[in-house]
Amino acid sequence: MKNNIPAIRFPEFTLGWKSTTLNKVTNIIGGGTPDTKEPTYWDGEIDWYSPSEIGKKIYADGSVRKITQLGLEKSSAKILPANKTILFTSRAGIGDTAILKKDGATNQGFQSLVVHDNCDVYFLYSMNNKIKSYALKNASGSTFLEISGKNLGVMPMLIPSPEEQTKIGTFFKSLDDTIYLHQQELEALKQTKQGFLQKMFPKDGENVPQIRFNEFSEPWTQIEFGKVIKLVGGATPLKENKEYWNGDIVWLSSQEIKNKYVSKGTYLITEQAVKDNRTKVVSEGTPLIVTRSGILAKRFPISISLNEVAINQDIKALIFDRERFDTEFIVAEIKSKELYILNNIVKTGTTVQSVNLPDLNRMNLHIPEYAEQLKIGKFFRELDEVIDLKEKELEALKETKKGFLQKMFV
Repeated sequence: MKNNIPAIRFPEFTLGWKSTTLNKVTNIIGGGTPDTKEPTYWDGEIDWYSPSEIGKKIYADGSVRKITQLGLEKSSAKILPANKTILFTSRAGIGDTAILKKDGATNQGFQSLVVHDNCDVYFLYSMNNKIKSYALKNASGSTFLEISGKNLGVMPMLIPSPEEQTKIGTFFKSLDDTIYLHQQELEALKQTKQGFLQKMFPKDGENVPQIRFNEFSEPWTQIEFGKVIKLVGGATPLKENKEYWNGDIVWLSSQEIKNKYVSKGTYLITEQAVKDNRTKVVSEGTPLIVTRSGILAKRFPISISLNEVAINQDIKALIFDRERFDTEFIVAEIKSKELYILNNIVKTGTTVQSVNLPDLNRMNLHIPEYAEQLKIGKFFRELDEVIDLKEKELEALKETKKGFLQKMFV
């Protein structure tokens, strides 16, 4: 691209982009916090944002806390205009943004951009990667990094005519709207799956589920986890021994157990590593659970291996008679008990949590006849395939946007 022309642009525009600075196209306004000990300053009708509320959504349309008119007047907080303001976090996570949808104020963790009339709000919002990068490079502070309004304002930038800005802003808004729609559809699919997980397996003390395929009527059998499933652990070969690494066997750590299916790992080990160490190679189609990790406070990962894999000491393979128990069914039932496992079986530590294996072995499973297992397993496999497809579509859209961001701005 030429120095002042983007690689991709709408054909009706030919003029080069003009040099300016951020403070020439926006007013940069900080925030403030009313005295938290003065009740007359709080619980009013004025939205008042903190940085932790910004970054997850495009629009800021309602704050967690609100202040009164008196609180506004007795602090350095200022009213920012809706649809013209880009909230920009300037500390404790620099560069999170949102477009203000309703007049409001912020605390001192912001340097918000009130966009001038000759600049398109969504165009500038879409430039956030460039603004954030500049802010991070020019931030300072001993306790935490912070960018001042003055330093942010002198950021050099190139912008096109207002008409081209509007066209670019409209383009990215449409793309963001599509991404948001896909995100909502994906979330709805995940919620649907969660609902089925809760209703297609019996609750403790019951022997039939709330929702069931019509052709089945026999009660389910309750049995302890450890009576039908054997847990097999792995190990980490000595890192310093070169004979153990860069072989042909996929070796998995807990970080790789995150999606429904797993086939590739970061590392490969040799047959010698398996012979000399306690790591195990498990067959294709084996469910794998994480039993020690920093993420067990939030979720209980379980994956199905798509090929033979070796595992480390933070993973347990679930070994059972596959002629009696359908793998997809077992994985779905364990996933249906995720909340119970996290609340009753996971031992919490400071940074790392672990599964209490004796308690897991005593956990009750509910097992129907094999034909019903197959039907339930197939149902969840097909639902997971739809979710996976939607996730891939969403990721493709995000990559498309990333490409356009790189080529439609100078």
